[in-house]
Amino acid sequence: MVNQVQRVIWLSIILLISSCRPVTLAFSQPEGPPEFKLGWEDGCDTGLSAQDAGYWYRAMYGYKKRPEMMENELYKNGWNEGFSYCRFAAAAK
Repeated sequence: MVNQVQRVIWLSIILLISSCRPVTLAFSQPEGPPEFKLGWEDGCDTGLSAQDAGYWYRAMYGYKKRPEMMENELYKNGWNEGFSYCRFAAAAK
């Protein structure tokens, strides 16, 4: 009975971890101002959904680009860098 409980706990932990960004990208955080970081995170999520990784990534991450930030150059640069980095890093695995 104890082994079964341990299996359920481990399975729950694995499912929680897998619902986040891929492990290789989970700890990737750029340096810079908050606007750049926000753009990078939105671009990264969009890049993951654009990558041909299946329905799961598209449903989980989707397209994220904040209209209120479109005039902010830091946000746009961060978004472009995050998109490229995460899309191609996910493709390389």
